Amino acid sequence: MLGSTMAYDFSRLKVLVVDDNHYMRSVFREFLRALGLKPDNIRECPDGEQAIAVVGAFGPDLIISDYIMEPMDGFELARRIRHDEDGPNPYVPIILCTGYTELGQVIAARDAGVNEVLAKPITANTLYSRIRTIIEVPRQFVKLDDFFGPDRRRKNVPVKEERRIEELGSDGPDSDQEAIAETPAPETAADA
Repeated sequence: MLGSTMAYDFSRLKVLVVDDNHYMRSVFREFLRALGLKPDNIRECPDGEQAIAVVGAFGPDLIISDYIMEPMDGFELARRIRHDEDGPNPYVPIILCTGYTELGQVIAARDAGVNEVLAKPITANTLYSRIRTIIEVPRQFVKLDDFFGPDRRRKNVPVKEERRIEELGSDGPDSDQEAIAETPAPETAADA
């Protein structure tokens, strides 16, 4: 499945899987076991309300939650975990699994305090990828009046100069494109 690409030992990782669909919970359980988790370190809950009770007693290192559940969905679960002053760990990473991946839904998940969104259908590789992202690219937590959770901004990636030239276009003799074209190249040791 993942073969030799796995670089982490997840044997001691404790994961809480929250999904109202028994089949999906068993899929996650098998994927997590394939990633090296011990069966005793995987707990399951059929909804967000039960998950709140289990979080304190189990102390998961990671929560994987479905979006649509009754009586408490994945967004509300994330909000409660992040904002509960008496909660055991408001910093626990949360991966939200959903088939609703439109931009508005992803933004709503982010605003609820979710670390990563995992689109259905899932695979062991996509699950591993999200867990790896949480480990390798951790985001600082932000506390505002109406939000607590991982920083909602992703890292800024500098735009390549060539792309900027194409986007700027030519607006006449004083355009940025001409200014860039007229700028002499810096001298190098090879030029001397």
